[in-house]
Amino acid sequence: MDNKLPLFPINEAPPKNQKALKWRLVTNQRNLFYMLAAGMVMSPKGFGGKYYQDTLSSFPGWIPLFADNVPQTAIDLSVSERRHLMPCIATIDLKNLHGGLVAMDIDGYAREIQFPDELNGSEVALFVPAPLPVTWLESITFPSKEDKLACEVDARDFGNVPLLDFKREIDSRLFSKTNDAPWPPSRVTLPDRDSVLNKAFSAGGIMAMLLHMGNLGDVGVQSCRLGFDPGRTDLSTIADPMLRELGSWLQTEQALTNVDILPKLFWGVVDSVTVCRSSVDTISPIDAVLGYLDAAAAGLDEKTKQVLLKLTNDLRKLAGFGDSTITELFEKNTKPFSRALILFFLREKCADLVEFRHPLMNEVDYVVAAILFAARDGWLGLPLVLRDVVGLQDAVAHRMGALAHRMAGSGMDLGEPPVRPMPLRELFTPGIKGWSSKQRDAALLLSRELKWIECIHTRINLGKGEYRMIIDGSGVQIILPGDVKAVVTEVEPSKFFTQFSYSEIPAKLEKRIRDMFKT
Repeated sequence: MDNKLPLFPINEAPPKNQKALKWRLVTNQRNLFYMLAAGMVMSPKGFGGKYYQDTLSSFPGWIPLFADNVPQTAIDLSVSERRHLMPCIATIDLKNLHGGLVAMDIDGYAREIQFPDELNGSEVALFVPAPLPVTWLESITFPSKEDKLACEVDARDFGNVPLLDFKREIDSRLFSKTNDAPWPPSRVTLPDRDSVLNKAFSAGGIMAMLLHMGNLGDVGVQSCRLGFDPGRTDLSTIADPMLRELGSWLQTEQALTNVDILPKLFWGVVDSVTVCRSSVDTISPIDAVLGYLDAAAAGLDEKTKQVLLKLTNDLRKLAGFGDSTITELFEKNTKPFSRALILFFLREKCADLVEFRHPLMNEVDYVVAAILFAARDGWLGLPLVLRDVVGLQDAVAHRMGALAHRMAGSGMDLGEPPVRPMPLRELFTPGIKGWSSKQRDAALLLSRELKWIECIHTRINLGKGEYRMIIDGSGVQIILPGDVKAVVTEVEPSKFFTQFSYSEIPAKLEKRIRDMFKT
């Protein structure tokens, strides 16, 4: 069966019955946790080595979804591998899905259809090419209050499982009023389309990290736009050649061509880190980078080769117990490519990079390093604290799923991607006439809360007349008759953006500021 189906037109009107297109996935709580953390409902290879057998293993690369009551054998299969597994049923809303998939009727016969136009009401199950955005989960249902509570407690042990972001229900009927159909169905034969999702995971991590780097300056803002919407970003606004190639990397799986050696080396490093996540040899990201650089050096001209070998030698020392300080290494290596690699060898997680500051690092250095760190951690490896921005999970999950389908050539259309979240700094981008009143108010609140006193100035308009100044231990007083005409407190934009570049914004304060822009 040909799984490369034509792309369903994105601008075609949805069918009238679209709101009813909700289907159920049978799984267990551990697989559910992994998918919530990963941002995608996916097939077994997406789990690495942490997959427990469930309905997703029956037809690798396909997501089986049931129309109403589910087979008891599907529930039994999903908890068969370990005693600690608990069954759960996720309801998935497919209203934004278009494309070719396989439908099964009550007699167990399958047919290819264009979804949703060719649904005829006889379908008891669908087989959807994986993956799907995990944000399409409408609810997660448990058989009992005890199971629901146990699952919620279990999820607390994982720092990247956003279970509480999803609606959780109890419905014993779904688990007791099952049908006796066999699972897997014997009359259905589907091609194995299971695949690893390394690039999609790396892309999701890159989007999130670029959002966090967006407060650094214009480079951060433009790179964030490119990371989320490569097809809608003007590349002329991005000067650095390595960052400019991000869009190409996100939109194709082929190696970059017709680019300078440094961008080619950098994105080759990103690819080597991405691939090693599922390597059968369990190679570490550090070893993957060193191996790639050694191989790349062999194909360079002698001058460039020697420069790269010197950097590789420094990196090998860092992988052991190097005796150079970070400052010494940064003074010796001034390019973003080199500095990103140095940090990559000295710090292990994206959270470490977000907290790291050094006076020799510039904005491009941080953004390039963020991409490399994100390729290592991926969306899956990001802690919840780095995902806690309104709209980030929706935007990333959809784009990861779309990238995976584009690479697989499935022809599945997930619909328009959710609007990307903006870096807080981007919300303060001045218009032609400068800041709006909303931007001025938000800037003043932020400056006051973070005590950016040097950003604030106050202008007092006084009427005509004589004034008396008193200077004492408490400061300066100006005595004037009558009322003051106006006292205006303002924020100086240039100083404000300078503070923004190196200050950490507390999450609660950031939410307050973002809420001001919603009103």
